[in-house]
This record gives sequence, C-alpha cells and structure tokens, in this order.
Amino acid sequence: MNWKGVFPAVTTKFHADGSLDMDLFFKNLDFQLESGVHGIILGGTLGESSVLSQEEKITLTRETVNYINGKVPVILNIA
Repeated sequence: MNWKGVFPAVTTKFHADGSLDMDLFFKNLDFQLESGVHGIILGGTLGESSVLSQEEKITLTRETVNYINGKVPVILNIA
C-alpha cells in the first residue's frame, strides 16, 4: 500500500441512542472521496477505537470496505 497522500481519520457517526449511524457516516465518506482523499482511516486517534465494541468495529469495517468498493484503501486503527 502507498502511504502517500491524504488519509483522514474519519469520525464514527452515532444516533442519539448510541447505535451506529451508517447513513450519516456514508455521507461523510462521500465527501471525503469527492475531496480526493487517498485512503480512509477508521477509529483513528479520536478515541473511538477504545469505545467501539468488537461487533461495532466489525460492522464499521465491513460496511466501509463494501461502500468504498476498492476506490481507496481502508485502514482500521488497532491502537
């Protein structure tokens, strides 16, 4: 993988009840892609990686990879 370019640590979006808001999250991904990013980092150093459940991390990763569909690399923070 080429680490050159812009790889934003995107924020995870939630509904008021604490569940993942994938519709709003996908809108953010669309904006990032339209802006020309070179990759996406999930659960970056914004604290999300430590508060998301394992199931939420799997869902977020799976849905993002499917949505991005190979346009740019998708990286999950493991810190």
